[in-house]
Amino acid sequence: MIKIVNYGDNLGNGNYAIHSRFSRAVNFFSRDATSRIISVVNTEIDAGPVNIIISGLNTGQINSLFVDDNYIRLNGVKFTLNESNRFKSDFDFGHVNIERFDCNLNFFRTCLVKHSHPKSLAFLLDDKRKENFNTSFGREYVKRFQLATKRIFCSERIEGIKMIRGMGFGLTPSGDDFLSGILIALNIMQALYCVDLTASINEIYKTAKGNNPLSNTFLKCARDGLLFERFKKLVHSLLYLGKEDVFDHVQDLLSVGSTSGADQGVGFVMAFERRLLWL
Repeated sequence: MIKIVNYGDNLGNGNYAIHSRFSRAVNFFSRDATSRIISVVNTEIDAGPVNIIISGLNTGQINSLFVDDNYIRLNGVKFTLNESNRFKSDFDFGHVNIERFDCNLNFFRTCLVKHSHPKSLAFLLDDKRKENFNTSFGREYVKRFQLATKRIFCSERIEGIKMIRGMGFGLTPSGDDFLSGILIALNIMQALYCVDLTASINEIYKTAKGNNPLSNTFLKCARDGLLFERFKKLVHSLLYLGKEDVFDHVQDLLSVGSTSGADQGVGFVMAFERRLLWL
């Protein structure tokens, strides 16, 4: 029996067509000009602003999706959306101990360097990891990212972003994941330091957008401060918990794609390490 377990708070109404299909998920894109993505996933996938988690899902049999305010249709069959199953993707802030956060952030950095996939962007945090890119292509890849990030975190931000948007492997390339991590960090900074970073956030998002609907959807969520469950739990642990909890949630993040979670984490850490550029 098919049942909706959880659904995101940023789905967007309309008709959707198949973008890509996997054993645990079917990605749909909107038929309008926005080309936004909704992922219909089984219960092995975490919640997110654009995810619909369904039990009893056979991904090979799902071919159409329609979304309205209070229901969805899968293959023409109507399923009601109950508010109690709605995932809240934004973040509520209580009192924050900045010293605790900085200590946890440094530990997060250490975990990324030590445990990330060899082909992740963790070489931006530790030069020793450049040894994992020992082909001529790999060495040029490293040089491009190093130059791009140097520009992003100085006065040549737009040029740096253009160098790495859409660059890398997988459904969401490493450059896009990295930039989404920066956008998440800037949203967290706004709340922690009571500053308005809207102009920087919008500039980065506008420049980072490319021709990949999946990447564009994740970038938009990051721009709007809407987090997927694993990153939301990690942020909570960085702000309020200890190293054991941070480690557990870092491990969960690193399991997202081959390098996607790690690359997003690297962008987040680097943005915070250079927070004085934004504040």
